[in-house]
Amino acid sequence: MRKLINILAIDIGTQSIRAGIVNTQGTILAVSQKSQEVFSPNPGWAQQKPKTWWGLTKQIISDVLKKSKIDINTIKAVSTCGQMHGPVGIDHNGEITTEWTQIWMDKRCEEICNNIRENFDELKLSYITGNPITTGWPGFKVKWIKENQPEIYNKTKWFLVPKDFINYQLTGIAATDPSEASGTYIYDANSNTYSSYMAKVLDIDINKFAPIYNSYDIIGKTKVNISEELGIPVNIPVIAGGGDFIVSLLGLGLVSQETAVDMTGTSTLFVVHKNKPIINPSVQNLRHVIDGWIPFTMLDTGGLSMKWCKDFLNSLNLGEISYEQMITMAEKIPHGSEGLIFYPYLLGERRQENVQAKGCFFGLTINHTASHMVRSVMEGVSLAIGKDIQAFKKVGVDIKQVFCVGGATRNKLLYQIKADITQIPHILTNEPEASLRGCGLLGAFGLGFTKNIKEKKENVFNDNTSNTIIKPDKEKEMEYHKLQLEFNRIYDHLVGFWM
Repeated sequence: MRKLINILAIDIGTQSIRAGIVNTQGTILAVSQKSQEVFSPNPGWAQQKPKTWWGLTKQIISDVLKKSKIDINTIKAVSTCGQMHGPVGIDHNGEITTEWTQIWMDKRCEEICNNIRENFDELKLSYITGNPITTGWPGFKVKWIKENQPEIYNKTKWFLVPKDFINYQLTGIAATDPSEASGTYIYDANSNTYSSYMAKVLDIDINKFAPIYNSYDIIGKTKVNISEELGIPVNIPVIAGGGDFIVSLLGLGLVSQETAVDMTGTSTLFVVHKNKPIINPSVQNLRHVIDGWIPFTMLDTGGLSMKWCKDFLNSLNLGEISYEQMITMAEKIPHGSEGLIFYPYLLGERRQENVQAKGCFFGLTINHTASHMVRSVMEGVSLAIGKDIQAFKKVGVDIKQVFCVGGATRNKLLYQIKADITQIPHILTNEPEASLRGCGLLGAFGLGFTKNIKEKKENVFNDNTSNTIIKPDKEKEMEYHKLQLEFNRIYDHLVGFWM
Protein backbone atom coordinates (compact mmCIF):
# COMPACT_ATOMS: atom_id res chain seq x y z
CA MET A 1 0.00 0.00 0.00
CA ARG A 2 1.36 3.38 -1.05
CA LYS A 3 2.20 5.69 1.87
CA LEU A 4 0.11 8.88 2.02
CA ILE A 5 2.15 12.05 1.59
CA ASN A 6 0.78 15.59 1.80
CA ILE A 7 2.18 19.11 1.59
CA LEU A 8 0.97 22.03 3.71
CA ALA A 9 0.67 24.87 1.17
CA ILE A 10 0.36 28.53 2.19
CA ASP A 11 -0.43 31.58 0.04
CA ILE A 12 0.07 35.05 1.56
CA GLY A 13 -2.24 37.03 -0.72
CA THR A 14 -3.01 40.73 -0.77
CA GLN A 15 -6.70 40.48 0.10
CA SER A 16 -6.66 37.05 1.74
CA ILE A 17 -4.36 34.42 3.18
CA ARG A 18 -5.02 30.79 2.29
CA ALA A 19 -3.74 27.38 3.32
CA GLY A 20 -4.31 24.05 1.64
CA ILE A 21 -3.46 20.39 2.03
CA VAL A 22 -2.05 19.18 -1.30
CA ASN A 23 -0.91 15.69 -2.19
CA THR A 24 2.13 14.91 -4.33
CA GLN A 25 -0.02 14.70 -7.48
CA GLY A 26 -1.13 18.33 -7.02
CA THR A 27 -4.63 17.41 -5.84
CA ILE A 28 -6.00 19.84 -3.25
CA LEU A 29 -7.71 18.05 -0.36
CA ALA A 30 -8.85 21.05 1.68
CA VAL A 31 -8.55 24.86 1.71
CA SER A 32 -9.05 27.52 4.39
CA GLN A 33 -8.99 31.28 3.95
CA LYS A 34 -8.97 34.50 5.98
CA SER A 35 -9.50 37.97 4.50
CA GLN A 36 -7.40 41.04 5.21
CA GLU A 37 -7.35 44.72 4.24
CA VAL A 38 -4.88 47.02 2.49
CA PHE A 39 -4.25 50.32 4.31
CA SER A 40 -3.44 53.56 2.48
CA PRO A 41 -2.70 56.36 4.98
CA ASN A 42 -1.33 58.65 2.25
CA PRO A 43 -1.90 58.92 -1.52
CA GLY A 44 0.10 56.26 -3.33
CA TRP A 45 0.80 54.30 -0.14
CA ALA A 46 -0.30 50.69 0.36
CA GLN A 47 0.75 48.78 3.44
CA GLN A 48 -0.02 45.84 5.70
CA LYS A 49 1.26 44.45 9.00
CA PRO A 50 3.51 41.35 8.89
CA LYS A 51 2.19 40.43 12.35
CA THR A 52 -1.26 40.18 10.79
CA TRP A 53 0.06 37.85 8.08
CA TRP A 54 1.59 35.55 10.68
CA GLY A 55 -1.46 35.64 12.94
CA LEU A 56 -3.82 34.79 10.08
CA THR A 57 -1.43 32.11 8.81
CA LYS A 58 -1.57 30.34 12.18
CA GLN A 59 -5.37 30.52 12.16
CA ILE A 60 -5.80 29.08 8.68
CA ILE A 61 -3.34 26.27 9.32
CA SER A 62 -5.42 25.24 12.32
CA ASP A 63 -8.60 25.57 10.26
CA VAL A 64 -7.36 23.57 7.27
CA LEU A 65 -6.06 20.74 9.45
CA LYS A 66 -9.48 20.42 11.07
CA LYS A 67 -11.28 20.67 7.75
CA SER A 68 -9.10 18.08 5.98
CA LYS A 69 -9.27 15.54 8.84
CA ILE A 70 -5.97 14.09 7.67
CA ASP A 71 -3.42 12.35 9.84
CA ILE A 72 -0.96 15.21 10.49
CA ASN A 73 1.92 12.74 10.20
CA THR A 74 1.22 12.56 6.46
CA ILE A 75 2.38 16.21 6.16
CA LYS A 76 5.96 15.97 4.96
CA ALA A 77 6.74 19.60 4.06
CA VAL A 78 5.53 23.21 4.11
CA SER A 79 5.59 25.16 0.84
CA THR A 80 4.74 28.85 0.71
CA CYS A 81 4.08 31.48 -1.93
CA GLY A 82 2.88 35.03 -1.53
CA GLN A 83 2.27 38.54 -2.78
CA MET A 84 5.58 39.82 -4.06
CA HIS A 85 8.06 42.62 -3.38
CA GLY A 86 7.06 43.81 0.13
CA PRO A 87 10.24 44.07 2.30
CA VAL A 88 9.70 43.02 5.93
CA GLY A 89 12.52 44.10 8.23
CA ILE A 90 13.91 41.54 10.72
CA ASP A 91 16.53 42.46 13.32
CA HIS A 92 19.33 40.31 14.79
CA ASN A 93 16.94 38.93 17.41
CA GLY A 94 14.38 37.87 14.82
CA GLU A 95 11.98 40.70 15.69
CA ILE A 96 10.05 42.68 13.08
CA THR A 97 11.47 46.19 12.49
CA THR A 98 8.88 47.33 9.94
CA GLU A 99 5.56 47.35 11.79
CA TRP A 100 3.93 48.40 8.51
CA THR A 101 5.37 46.91 5.33
CA GLN A 102 5.17 48.59 1.93
CA ILE A 103 3.43 46.03 -0.28
CA TRP A 104 3.85 45.57 -4.02
CA MET A 105 1.45 48.36 -5.08
CA ASP A 106 2.97 51.01 -2.79
CA LYS A 107 4.45 53.91 -4.76
CA ARG A 108 6.02 56.13 -2.09
CA CYS A 109 9.52 55.52 -3.49
CA GLU A 110 8.78 57.18 -6.85
CA GLU A 111 11.10 60.13 -6.13
CA ILE A 112 13.92 57.67 -5.50
CA CYS A 113 13.17 55.97 -8.82
CA ASN A 114 13.29 59.35 -10.57
CA ASN A 115 16.65 60.17 -8.97
CA ILE A 116 18.12 56.92 -10.30
CA ARG A 117 16.78 57.70 -13.78
CA GLU A 118 18.34 61.16 -13.66
CA ASN A 119 21.76 59.90 -12.61
CA PHE A 120 22.06 56.63 -14.56
CA ASP A 121 21.27 55.28 -18.01
CA GLU A 122 18.13 53.23 -17.39
CA LEU A 123 18.58 51.18 -20.58
CA LYS A 124 22.06 50.10 -19.51
CA LEU A 125 20.75 49.19 -16.06
CA SER A 126 17.95 47.15 -17.65
CA TYR A 127 20.51 44.98 -19.44
CA ILE A 128 21.88 44.08 -16.00
CA THR A 129 18.63 43.70 -14.07
CA GLY A 130 16.37 42.59 -16.93
CA ASN A 131 13.88 45.22 -15.83
CA PRO A 132 12.78 48.84 -16.10
CA ILE A 133 12.84 51.05 -13.03
CA THR A 134 9.51 50.84 -11.15
CA THR A 135 8.28 51.51 -7.63
CA GLY A 136 7.36 47.86 -7.16
CA TRP A 137 10.90 46.55 -6.73
CA PRO A 138 12.03 45.99 -3.10
CA GLY A 139 15.42 47.60 -3.75
CA PHE A 140 13.75 51.00 -4.09
CA LYS A 141 11.46 50.35 -1.12
CA VAL A 142 14.49 49.50 1.05
CA LYS A 143 16.22 52.65 -0.23
CA TRP A 144 13.16 54.64 0.91
CA ILE A 145 13.44 53.08 4.37
CA LYS A 146 17.13 54.00 4.50
CA GLU A 147 16.42 57.62 3.59
CA ASN A 148 13.23 58.12 5.61
CA GLN A 149 13.53 55.64 8.50
CA PRO A 150 17.31 55.27 9.04
CA GLU A 151 16.87 53.86 12.53
CA ILE A 152 14.80 51.00 11.09
CA TYR A 153 17.23 50.43 8.22
CA ASN A 154 20.26 50.36 10.52
CA LYS A 155 18.85 47.83 12.98
CA THR A 156 17.48 45.54 10.24
CA LYS A 157 19.53 42.43 9.50
CA TRP A 158 17.26 41.04 6.76
CA PHE A 159 14.63 42.43 4.42
CA LEU A 160 12.33 39.52 3.59
CA VAL A 161 9.35 39.49 1.21
CA PRO A 162 6.05 38.11 2.60
CA LYS A 163 6.50 34.40 1.87
CA ASP A 164 10.13 34.54 2.99
CA PHE A 165 8.98 36.21 6.22
CA ILE A 166 6.57 33.31 6.84
CA ASN A 167 9.35 30.81 6.10
CA TYR A 168 11.56 32.68 8.57
CA GLN A 169 8.87 32.43 11.24
CA LEU A 170 8.71 28.68 10.59
CA THR A 171 12.44 27.99 10.48
CA GLY A 172 14.42 30.95 11.79
CA ILE A 173 16.31 30.91 8.47
CA ALA A 174 16.47 33.84 6.02
CA ALA A 175 16.16 32.62 2.43
CA THR A 176 14.62 33.68 -0.85
CA ASP A 177 14.22 32.24 -4.35
CA PRO A 178 14.94 33.41 -7.93
CA SER A 179 11.38 34.56 -8.65
CA GLU A 180 11.62 37.08 -5.81
CA ALA A 181 15.33 37.89 -6.04
CA SER A 182 14.99 38.73 -9.75
CA GLY A 183 12.50 41.45 -8.81
CA THR A 184 14.69 43.27 -6.28
CA TYR A 185 16.46 45.47 -8.87
CA ILE A 186 19.79 44.45 -7.34
CA TYR A 187 19.78 41.16 -9.29
CA ASP A 188 22.01 40.39 -12.27
CA ALA A 189 19.86 38.65 -14.89
CA ASN A 190 22.97 37.40 -16.67
CA SER A 191 24.68 35.67 -13.73
CA ASN A 192 21.48 34.97 -11.72
CA THR A 193 23.00 36.39 -8.55
CA TYR A 194 22.78 39.65 -6.64
CA SER A 195 24.73 42.47 -8.27
CA SER A 196 27.15 44.42 -6.08
CA TYR A 197 27.14 47.12 -8.76
CA MET A 198 23.36 47.55 -8.57
CA ALA A 199 23.55 47.66 -4.78
CA LYS A 200 26.01 50.56 -5.16
CA VAL A 201 23.68 52.27 -7.65
CA LEU A 202 20.88 52.16 -5.08
CA ASP A 203 23.31 52.73 -2.18
CA ILE A 204 21.88 49.90 -0.08
CA ASP A 205 23.55 47.00 1.72
CA ILE A 206 23.42 43.85 -0.42
CA ASN A 207 23.98 41.74 2.70
CA LYS A 208 20.53 42.70 4.00
CA PHE A 209 18.95 40.58 1.24
CA ALA A 210 18.47 36.87 1.87
CA PRO A 211 20.54 34.11 0.21
CA ILE A 212 18.98 32.72 -2.98
CA TYR A 213 17.82 29.08 -3.15
CA ASN A 214 16.04 27.28 -5.97
CA SER A 215 12.28 27.65 -5.51
CA TYR A 216 11.99 23.89 -4.83
CA ASP A 217 14.97 23.67 -2.44
CA ILE A 218 14.59 22.80 1.23
CA ILE A 219 15.79 25.86 3.19
CA GLY A 220 15.40 24.35 6.66
CA LYS A 221 12.99 22.61 9.01
CA THR A 222 10.16 23.84 11.20
CA LYS A 223 11.20 24.86 14.70
CA VAL A 224 9.99 22.59 17.51
CA ASN A 225 8.00 25.27 19.34
CA ILE A 226 6.39 26.53 16.14
CA SER A 227 5.49 23.00 15.02
CA GLU A 228 3.83 22.31 18.34
CA GLU A 229 1.95 25.63 18.26
CA LEU A 230 0.67 24.95 14.73
CA GLY A 231 -0.17 21.31 15.37
CA ILE A 232 2.06 19.95 12.61
CA PRO A 233 4.91 17.41 12.78
CA VAL A 234 8.18 18.63 14.29
CA ASN A 235 11.19 19.35 12.09
CA ILE A 236 9.49 18.91 8.71
CA PRO A 237 11.19 20.48 5.66
CA VAL A 238 10.25 23.98 4.50
CA ILE A 239 10.51 24.69 0.76
CA ALA A 240 11.85 28.04 -0.52
CA GLY A 241 8.67 28.63 -2.56
CA GLY A 242 8.09 31.58 -4.88
CA GLY A 243 6.09 34.64 -5.82
CA ASP A 244 2.37 33.91 -5.82
CA PHE A 245 1.52 34.55 -9.46
CA ILE A 246 4.56 32.65 -10.71
CA VAL A 247 3.81 29.67 -8.49
CA SER A 248 0.26 29.87 -9.85
CA LEU A 249 1.64 29.51 -13.36
CA LEU A 250 3.31 26.26 -12.31
CA GLY A 251 0.03 25.09 -10.77
CA LEU A 252 -1.70 25.83 -14.04
CA GLY A 253 0.93 24.23 -16.22
CA LEU A 254 2.73 27.22 -17.75
CA VAL A 255 6.05 25.52 -18.27
CA SER A 256 6.33 26.08 -22.02
CA GLN A 257 6.67 29.08 -24.29
CA GLU A 258 3.51 28.69 -26.35
CA THR A 259 1.06 30.10 -23.80
CA ALA A 260 -0.02 33.55 -22.63
CA VAL A 261 -1.97 33.93 -19.40
CA ASP A 262 -4.34 36.59 -18.07
CA MET A 263 -4.43 36.46 -14.27
CA THR A 264 -7.09 38.74 -12.85
CA GLY A 265 -7.76 39.04 -9.15
CA THR A 266 -7.01 42.33 -7.43
CA SER A 267 -4.71 43.21 -10.32
CA THR A 268 -4.37 41.88 -13.85
CA LEU A 269 -1.11 40.27 -14.86
CA PHE A 270 -0.58 39.41 -18.49
CA VAL A 271 2.31 36.98 -18.77
CA VAL A 272 4.28 34.85 -21.21
CA HIS A 273 7.22 32.44 -20.76
CA LYS A 274 10.60 33.03 -22.44
CA ASN A 275 14.17 31.82 -22.09
CA LYS A 276 15.43 35.36 -21.48
CA PRO A 277 13.97 38.67 -20.30
CA ILE A 278 12.29 40.98 -22.81
CA ILE A 279 14.14 44.28 -22.51
CA ASN A 280 11.44 46.88 -23.08
CA PRO A 281 10.28 49.85 -20.95
CA SER A 282 6.72 48.51 -20.83
CA VAL A 283 7.63 44.91 -19.90
CA GLN A 284 8.80 43.57 -16.54
CA ASN A 285 10.57 40.23 -16.09
CA LEU A 286 10.87 37.71 -13.27
CA ARG A 287 12.54 34.31 -13.05
CA HIS A 288 10.17 31.35 -13.23
CA VAL A 289 10.11 28.95 -10.27
CA ILE A 290 11.34 26.23 -12.61
CA ASP A 291 13.38 27.56 -15.53
CA GLY A 292 13.35 30.52 -17.89
CA TRP A 293 11.76 33.92 -17.39
CA ILE A 294 8.24 35.34 -17.06
CA PRO A 295 7.89 38.65 -18.97
CA PHE A 296 4.71 40.42 -17.89
CA THR A 297 2.71 43.62 -17.82
CA MET A 298 0.54 44.62 -14.90
CA LEU A 299 -2.62 46.61 -14.30
CA ASP A 300 -2.78 47.22 -10.55
CA THR A 301 -6.58 47.58 -10.57
CA GLY A 302 -7.58 44.94 -13.12
CA GLY A 303 -10.10 43.31 -10.78
CA LEU A 304 -10.17 46.08 -8.22
CA SER A 305 -11.85 48.39 -10.76
CA MET A 306 -14.96 46.22 -10.69
CA LYS A 307 -14.92 46.20 -6.89
CA TRP A 308 -14.61 49.99 -6.88
CA CYS A 309 -17.57 50.24 -9.27
CA LYS A 310 -19.63 47.93 -7.05
CA ASP A 311 -18.71 49.90 -3.92
CA PHE A 312 -19.56 53.16 -5.69
CA LEU A 313 -23.02 51.92 -6.68
CA ASN A 314 -23.66 50.57 -3.18
CA SER A 315 -22.64 53.90 -1.64
CA LEU A 316 -25.84 55.37 -3.10
CA ASN A 317 -27.75 53.38 -0.45
CA LEU A 318 -30.30 52.11 -2.96
CA GLY A 319 -29.87 48.50 -1.93
CA GLU A 320 -26.98 46.07 -2.22
CA ILE A 321 -25.92 45.51 -5.83
CA SER A 322 -24.18 42.23 -6.65
CA TYR A 323 -21.61 41.52 -9.35
CA GLU A 324 -24.26 39.47 -11.15
CA GLN A 325 -26.55 42.49 -11.25
CA MET A 326 -23.73 44.63 -12.57
CA ILE A 327 -23.10 42.14 -15.38
CA THR A 328 -26.82 42.23 -16.25
CA MET A 329 -26.67 46.05 -16.32
CA ALA A 330 -23.65 45.99 -18.66
CA GLU A 331 -25.20 43.43 -21.01
CA LYS A 332 -28.00 45.89 -21.81
CA ILE A 333 -25.51 48.47 -23.13
CA PRO A 334 -24.11 48.26 -26.69
CA HIS A 335 -20.42 47.51 -27.07
CA GLY A 336 -18.38 50.68 -26.94
CA SER A 337 -20.64 52.07 -24.17
CA GLU A 338 -21.83 54.74 -26.61
CA GLY A 339 -18.50 56.54 -26.49
CA LEU A 340 -17.85 56.35 -22.73
CA ILE A 341 -14.26 55.30 -21.95
CA PHE A 342 -12.99 54.33 -18.50
CA TYR A 343 -9.33 55.00 -17.66
CA PRO A 344 -8.64 52.21 -15.12
CA TYR A 345 -5.49 53.44 -13.36
CA LEU A 346 -7.14 54.02 -9.98
CA LEU A 347 -3.90 53.29 -8.14
CA GLY A 348 -1.53 54.54 -10.81
CA GLU A 349 0.68 52.08 -12.65
CA ARG A 350 4.27 50.93 -12.81
CA ARG A 351 5.19 52.90 -15.93
CA GLN A 352 7.63 55.55 -14.74
CA GLU A 353 5.79 58.56 -16.21
CA ASN A 354 2.41 57.41 -14.97
CA VAL A 355 2.99 56.18 -11.44
CA GLN A 356 0.64 58.75 -9.90
CA ALA A 357 -2.17 58.30 -12.44
CA LYS A 358 -5.81 58.49 -11.35
CA GLY A 359 -8.94 56.84 -12.74
CA CYS A 360 -11.20 58.80 -15.10
CA PHE A 361 -14.29 58.54 -17.29
CA PHE A 362 -14.04 60.20 -20.71
CA GLY A 363 -16.84 61.12 -23.05
CA LEU A 364 -19.66 61.46 -20.52
CA THR A 365 -22.91 62.84 -21.97
CA ILE A 366 -26.41 63.38 -20.61
CA ASN A 367 -27.41 60.08 -22.23
CA HIS A 368 -25.06 57.93 -20.15
CA THR A 369 -26.44 55.92 -17.23
CA ALA A 370 -25.01 53.83 -14.40
CA SER A 371 -25.23 50.81 -16.71
CA HIS A 372 -23.00 52.58 -19.23
CA MET A 373 -20.46 53.20 -16.48
CA VAL A 374 -20.46 49.54 -15.46
CA ARG A 375 -19.84 48.33 -19.00
CA SER A 376 -17.27 51.07 -19.55
CA VAL A 377 -15.31 49.84 -16.52
CA MET A 378 -15.13 46.35 -18.04
CA GLU A 379 -14.13 47.77 -21.40
CA GLY A 380 -11.55 50.14 -19.89
CA VAL A 381 -9.80 47.28 -18.09
CA SER A 382 -9.89 45.25 -21.30
CA LEU A 383 -8.55 48.12 -23.39
CA ALA A 384 -5.65 48.57 -20.96
CA ILE A 385 -4.74 44.90 -21.43
CA GLY A 386 -5.27 45.27 -25.18
CA LYS A 387 -2.66 48.03 -25.17
CA ASP A 388 -0.24 45.74 -23.32
CA ILE A 389 -0.81 42.90 -25.79
CA GLN A 390 0.05 45.31 -28.59
CA ALA A 391 3.32 46.06 -26.78
CA PHE A 392 4.16 42.34 -26.62
CA LYS A 393 3.41 41.93 -30.32
CA LYS A 394 5.72 44.83 -31.15
CA VAL A 395 8.64 42.98 -29.56
CA GLY A 396 7.88 39.80 -31.47
CA VAL A 397 5.72 37.80 -29.05
CA ASP A 398 3.13 35.84 -31.03
CA ILE A 399 -0.03 35.43 -28.97
CA LYS A 400 -2.56 33.03 -30.46
CA GLN A 401 -4.66 32.31 -27.39
CA VAL A 402 -4.92 33.54 -23.83
CA PHE A 403 -5.63 31.32 -20.85
CA CYS A 404 -7.47 33.14 -18.08
CA VAL A 405 -7.39 32.46 -14.37
CA GLY A 406 -8.39 34.21 -11.17
CA GLY A 407 -11.59 35.23 -9.45
CA ALA A 408 -12.65 37.46 -12.34
CA THR A 409 -13.22 34.44 -14.60
CA ARG A 410 -16.70 34.17 -13.08
CA ASN A 411 -17.50 37.28 -15.16
CA LYS A 412 -17.77 35.79 -18.65
CA LEU A 413 -18.89 39.12 -20.13
CA LEU A 414 -15.57 40.67 -19.13
CA TYR A 415 -13.67 37.99 -21.03
CA GLN A 416 -15.95 38.21 -24.05
CA ILE A 417 -15.08 41.91 -24.14
CA LYS A 418 -11.37 41.08 -23.85
CA ALA A 419 -11.66 38.55 -26.67
CA ASP A 420 -13.55 41.00 -28.87
CA ILE A 421 -11.09 43.85 -28.26
CA THR A 422 -7.96 41.76 -28.82
CA GLN A 423 -9.51 39.39 -31.40
CA ILE A 424 -7.76 36.54 -29.59
CA PRO A 425 -9.58 33.50 -28.12
CA HIS A 426 -9.71 33.58 -24.31
CA ILE A 427 -9.92 30.26 -22.47
CA LEU A 428 -11.30 30.29 -18.93
CA THR A 429 -9.67 27.59 -16.81
CA ASN A 430 -11.39 25.87 -13.93
CA GLU A 431 -8.55 25.94 -11.39
CA PRO A 432 -9.43 28.26 -8.49
CA GLU A 433 -6.44 27.35 -6.32
CA ALA A 434 -3.53 27.34 -8.75
CA SER A 435 -1.13 28.94 -6.26
CA LEU A 436 -1.73 26.26 -3.61
CA ARG A 437 -1.45 23.56 -6.26
CA GLY A 438 1.84 25.06 -7.45
CA CYS A 439 3.14 25.11 -3.87
CA GLY A 440 2.26 21.44 -3.56
CA LEU A 441 4.10 20.57 -6.76
CA LEU A 442 7.18 22.51 -5.65
CA GLY A 443 7.09 20.65 -2.35
CA ALA A 444 6.70 17.26 -4.01
CA PHE A 445 9.59 17.99 -6.35
CA GLY A 446 11.79 19.35 -3.56
CA LEU A 447 11.22 16.22 -1.48
CA GLY A 448 12.00 13.99 -4.44
CA PHE A 449 8.50 12.51 -4.80
CA THR A 450 8.23 13.96 -8.29
CA LYS A 451 11.18 13.34 -10.60
CA ASN A 452 10.14 15.73 -13.36
CA ILE A 453 7.97 18.64 -12.34
CA LYS A 454 7.02 19.37 -15.95
CA GLU A 455 5.67 15.87 -16.53
CA LYS A 456 3.75 15.83 -13.25
CA LYS A 457 1.91 19.10 -13.72
CA GLU A 458 -1.35 17.67 -15.23
CA ASN A 459 -1.66 20.74 -17.43
CA VAL A 460 -5.10 22.26 -16.84
CA PHE A 461 -4.69 24.27 -20.03
CA ASN A 462 -5.36 21.10 -21.97
CA ASP A 463 -8.38 20.07 -19.93
CA ASN A 464 -11.10 20.83 -22.45
CA THR A 465 -13.75 19.17 -20.27
CA SER A 466 -13.64 22.01 -17.72
CA ASN A 467 -12.28 24.92 -19.75
CA THR A 468 -14.60 27.48 -21.38
CA ILE A 469 -13.45 28.83 -24.74
CA ILE A 470 -14.58 32.38 -25.55
CA LYS A 471 -14.12 33.21 -29.20
CA PRO A 472 -13.86 36.80 -30.49
CA ASP A 473 -16.82 38.30 -32.36
CA LYS A 474 -15.51 39.40 -35.77
CA GLU A 475 -18.44 41.77 -36.21
CA LYS A 476 -17.19 43.88 -33.32
CA GLU A 477 -13.58 43.99 -34.49
CA MET A 478 -13.64 47.30 -36.36
CA GLU A 479 -15.55 49.25 -33.73
CA TYR A 480 -13.39 47.96 -30.91
CA HIS A 481 -10.29 48.66 -33.01
CA LYS A 482 -11.36 52.30 -33.22
CA LEU A 483 -12.06 52.33 -29.48
CA GLN A 484 -8.61 50.86 -28.79
CA LEU A 485 -7.01 53.62 -30.85
CA GLU A 486 -9.01 56.23 -28.90
CA PHE A 487 -8.03 54.63 -25.57
CA ASN A 488 -4.37 54.62 -26.62
CA ARG A 489 -4.63 58.28 -27.67
CA ILE A 490 -6.11 59.24 -24.28
CA TYR A 491 -3.45 57.18 -22.50
CA ASP A 492 -0.61 58.84 -24.41
CA HIS A 493 -2.00 62.32 -23.70
CA LEU A 494 -2.30 61.61 -19.97
CA VAL A 495 1.13 60.08 -19.43
CA GLY A 496 2.92 62.49 -17.12
CA PHE A 497 -0.23 64.51 -16.35
CA TRP A 498 -0.15 63.60 -12.64
CA MET A 499 3.63 63.89 -12.13
